[in-house]
Amino acid sequence: MPVDAEAVCALFGLPERGATLVPHAYSSNRTWQLTAGGDRFLVKQVPEARPVASAAAMAFEREAGLAGVAVPRQVAPVRPAVGCAARLPDGTLVRVSEWVDGRPVGPGDDLADWLGAALARLHALRPLAAAEPVVYGIHPLERWATWQAEGERQGRPWAAVLGRRLPDLAGATGWVAGAFARAGDYVFTHRDLERWNVLVTAAGPVVVDWDAAGPDSAGLVAAHAAYAFGGGHGARTDRAAAAYLAHGGRLPPPPDRFARRAGLMLSRLAERLLRTLGLADPGPFAIEELDRTATDRLRDLPIFVADLREPK
Repeated sequence: MPVDAEAVCALFGLPERGATLVPHAYSSNRTWQLTAGGDRFLVKQVPEARPVASAAAMAFEREAGLAGVAVPRQVAPVRPAVGCAARLPDGTLVRVSEWVDGRPVGPGDDLADWLGAALARLHALRPLAAAEPVVYGIHPLERWATWQAEGERQGRPWAAVLGRRLPDLAGATGWVAGAFARAGDYVFTHRDLERWNVLVTAAGPVVVDWDAAGPDSAGLVAAHAAYAFGGGHGARTDRAAAAYLAHGGRLPPPPDRFARRAGLMLSRLAERLLRTLGLADPGPFAIEELDRTATDRLRDLPIFVADLREPK
């Protein structure tokens, strides 16, 4: 999808002369690196499907920055369309933020103390009376069975494994849904705080990619983030959890603590199935790779869930 550098600059009040725009990355949404007036910026396509939710996520990103969580500076458009996003002449919705000079989180990075403190600060901003488990992959068993039948019809390599795993999916879904209902500590939060959404800079970690921000359980989010950044059960995960508690956060009881990890796996598994069945846009991912990883996730599902429910 071609995007014109000068058109982006005109929308966001940036110098147009000599501006350049090159593709940067494409996972869930397309991004570009914009160079204008000697400075660099990140241009990102904004999904059209949920304009109210997108605007709320952008507003929360600004709020988090004002509260002391390091985030990229948003560039305000001349004529906003949705939040801090503007619409190009061809109708494409984009937003612009400062370029962050940082590197991905590596295996040697121990961010446990920062993570616990940052999440506690973030979760103090907007407590909520209620929330829905949007990113937890909670689907009725009949839906998984329908996908399994369609997978058999199409000859998808994961279909037979899915058929054998239907009871396991039912059990995992019941646990995840119950853990979310029991949590009760609902807040507005980032909702996608993974290692790939943090950049390590000279000034410290910066949290990026706030598109999915919305309501969730504070404790389930914090426990999942501690596990993700800690690399599984172990000292780093425990220290991140302890830092979160020390800064005023609460965690679910041990039997429910890592239910969100299982929920995200269910959610991403469902996305893979839909993409391979032709029921969702595969984006930049090869169908063969989606087939393979879906098969792997289904095969390992019982062990994966058991390890989360009964941590050593």
